[in-house]
Amino acid sequence: MLQATPKSLTFAEFLEQDHPDGILYDLLADGSLVAVPSEAEINSAIVMILLEYLMAYIQLRLAKVSVLELEVIPTGDNKRNRRPDLAILEPAHLTIDSLTSCTALFLGALPPRFVVEVVSPGNTDSENYQRDYIWKRQQYQDWGIPEYWIIDPHRTQVNVLFLVNGSYQSKTYQGPTPIHSLEFPELQITATQLFADVESLT
Repeated sequence: MLQATPKSLTFAEFLEQDHPDGILYDLLADGSLVAVPSEAEINSAIVMILLEYLMAYIQLRLAKVSVLELEVIPTGDNKRNRRPDLAILEPAHLTIDSLTSCTALFLGALPPRFVVEVVSPGNTDSENYQRDYIWKRQQYQDWGIPEYWIIDPHRTQVNVLFLVNGSYQSKTYQGPTPIHSLEFPELQITATQLFADVESLT
């Protein structure tokens, strides 16, 4: 449900909003706010399992789980912000003013090195599918984010996208095939392992 706002908010003003109701909001192209549904338990479990695998290769303070706000050019659902399920920053991000608390990146800033989105249920015509596979793909590509994973528990697959000459090239992994990451080449994980670990937690 759209929420009334006193004026059309900029991205910077959106970041300063206080929501005592505890509800999470996104910013639309017209500067208004829209409430965001709560994250599904399985989505949170997938992110935490993957982060556990990544911890051997990163500093913990560079990992942002569902808190990093990215300013984007609206497309599809007209969102002006994205909040990746998991983002891995570069060490240089920790010196950026807007990242004093490591929560926001404006357009034109240094991109995160790695982002992950977990897909909610839906067929290829659904908004859930289009949001992660089409709209966010375009926005993260335009941001110049080197590697983007789309984890789809309902299709038991992981789609890995690498930035090549400004465009994403993708490969889909299912079953016991090792997932290849350019940002984390030492990472040893398969779709089978990931979803089995998640099933043991849920």
